[in-house]
Amino acid sequence: MGRRGLIWLVAVVSLLIAFFGSFELHSRGVSTVGGDGTAQAATVREQVVRALQQSYYLPINKAVLRAHGLHGVLRALHDPYTQYLSPHAYQLVVTEEQSRFVGVGMAFTHAPGGLAVTATLPGLPAAAAGLRRGDLITQIGLEPLARLSYRRDLRLLRGPAGSRVSLVVRRAHQAPRTVTLERTALDLPNVFSRSIRYHGRVYTYVRLPGFVAGVAQRIRDLAERASNDHRAGLILDLRGNMGGLLDEAVSVADVFQDSGMVVATHGLHQPRHVYSADDRAVAHLPVAVLVDSSTASAAEVVAGALQRAHRAVVVGTRSFGKGTVQAVQPLQGGGALKLTVAVFSLAGGERVNRRGILPDVRVVNRPFTRVDEVLRRALGVLAQK
Repeated sequence: MGRRGLIWLVAVVSLLIAFFGSFELHSRGVSTVGGDGTAQAATVREQVVRALQQSYYLPINKAVLRAHGLHGVLRALHDPYTQYLSPHAYQLVVTEEQSRFVGVGMAFTHAPGGLAVTATLPGLPAAAAGLRRGDLITQIGLEPLARLSYRRDLRLLRGPAGSRVSLVVRRAHQAPRTVTLERTALDLPNVFSRSIRYHGRVYTYVRLPGFVAGVAQRIRDLAERASNDHRAGLILDLRGNMGGLLDEAVSVADVFQDSGMVVATHGLHQPRHVYSADDRAVAHLPVAVLVDSSTASAAEVVAGALQRAHRAVVVGTRSFGKGTVQAVQPLQGGGALKLTVAVFSLAGGERVNRRGILPDVRVVNRPFTRVDEVLRRALGVLAQK
């Protein structure tokens, strides 16, 4: 599986993660032909079991094989990332792979009581409705978020272009209000950058919502420009970034890491593959990487690789801890199976799954404040370099 292979490294199928979402998809057909060359009509359950036996990253135990029905098989796996995709859900995934997304133009992170808005994009529904950094979304539709999981929160935000979603929003010292936003289909903007002046020095700030095709070259261009302009450092904001293309993640690490291992993947049916830096790093610009509890998967690859190579200081809170690799296999009937095919590890064999990346400098942004304390602290750290 080459670096241009499409390996799905995301925690959940959500269209609103990191502004609009970004996902990596590796599609492989499930065999439906028998040994005699005759096409075999198979139930969805039979196709799923066959795919698991051929591609799952761990041996399939007898409890899974004995389970009744499709959902019984999936429950017996105890793997939240292996899921059946209905034909409609699979078409959404195909659309995402083509870099067309549906969203309302906001980024957020999990917070006590709901979802804390971390950014909005001008001209899009969230910003037009007056949402801003520091707002807390406490309810989606009729569902209060206080007792729901982050994954469930994200699913409630999903929906087709043109549909509406109702949010209850709290802001400091104000009564909760309800806003209704219309989901919009648009191309994913992949990199946002600006200059920040701090204590008389100029820094390049880059927000990367997801690892879609082409982002690594954009990051390289920005880093080279910052180096040529003698900027005091670069801040790579991966907060709310739930993953994307593995090859793009490795290439982003290459921008700053001179040599050595970036990440390794392996599974029961996949040999160990090590991705290494390619000796094309930009001049040693001081770098800070910002992470939070919704920084996951490919984003954790970049943060973890640069941290272990001593090329960046990581600032924020513990990342999500999504260290498994998923692939999508189409099934007869139009649906598909998203299944775990491998795990990944960082230099030294460090596993990310369920552990996350621990920041070098732990900083928590509180809801209801417009001050970005994580960014402020990162600037302070770089100022000491």
